[in-house]
Amino acid sequence: MTAPASIHPRTIDDLYPGALALTDQLGEVPSRNRLMKEFRIGVPKATELRERLIAQVAADPLRWERVEVDEQPADPWLYAEPIGPDPLPAPVEPEPVPADEPDQAEADGSRRWFRRRPRPEVSPQVRVDGHPGTPPVVKVPALAVKSTPPGAAERVSLVRIRWGVRLVLALGVAASIAGNVLHARDEIISQVISAWSPLALLLTIELISRVPVHSRRLAVGRWAATALIAGIAAWVSYWHMAAVAARYGETNGSQYLLPLSVDGLVVVASICLVELGGRIASAVKR
Repeated sequence: MTAPASIHPRTIDDLYPGALALTDQLGEVPSRNRLMKEFRIGVPKATELRERLIAQVAADPLRWERVEVDEQPADPWLYAEPIGPDPLPAPVEPEPVPADEPDQAEADGSRRWFRRRPRPEVSPQVRVDGHPGTPPVVKVPALAVKSTPPGAAERVSLVRIRWGVRLVLALGVAASIAGNVLHARDEIISQVISAWSPLALLLTIELISRVPVHSRRLAVGRWAATALIAGIAAWVSYWHMAAVAARYGETNGSQYLLPLSVDGLVVVASICLVELGGRIASAVKR
C-alpha cells in the first residue's frame, strides 16, 4: 500500500532538497519505500525523486564519494557454487625435475630421450559381486536343448521308405485282386472268394513287418504260415490272371508272363517291407 497523499501536494523540486539532506544523513541513496515514508508521497513521485538522486550522485562523484548506490541484487543462482567436494579433482601434475640434477640414465652412459609420467597409485580392491567398481554379472539361464537320439534321423528315413514300399505292395495286391475278381462269376460271393487269397497275403506281410517275435520257434512257425499263404495266393492268382489275359486278347505266351510280373512285384515288396520292419525296430532299441 502507498502512503496517503497530503492536502497540498508538493512537487519534485520542493521535495528534492529534503531528499538530498536525507541522502547525506544516511550515506546512501534512500530506497523508494523510505522516500514514500519520509515525505508521504506516492509511488510515482518516490520513483522519480530517487532517480534524480542517483543521477546527482553519479554527476558529482567527489562530493558523493561516500554515498553508496544500491544496485539490483544479483541472481544467486547465476553464481551458485557446488556444495561438497569436487567430483572431478584436478589432475596432479608431476613435479619438475631440476636441470642441475643428472639423470640416472645419463650417469650410466645412456641417454633418455623422454621422461615417462608416473602412474597414479591405485589401491588394490577385491572385485566382488555387488562392489561399486565391479560390472554386474548377467547370469543367463542355460537353455534346455532337446537332445536328439542317435537313431532318430535313421528311423524317420526308414519309416518314409516303408510307406513307399507299402504303396508298391498295395498296387501289386490290387492288380492281383482285380484279375481274380474278373475271372470269377458275376456274383458277389464268387468275387469275394476270388479276392480273398491276395488280400490274406497282404495282411500277413503287414503283421510280420510290424509285430516283432522274441521266440525262435514262433518266428519259424510264422514264416512257414506266411510261405503257405503266399504260395496259395500265387497259385490261384497266377491262373486267374492268365485266363483273364487270354480272354482279353493276350496270346503267344504273354498271357502266362503277365501274372509273373504281378506276383514278382508282390514278393519283392513283401521282402522289403519285412526287412524295413526289422531295421526300424533296431533303430528304436538304440
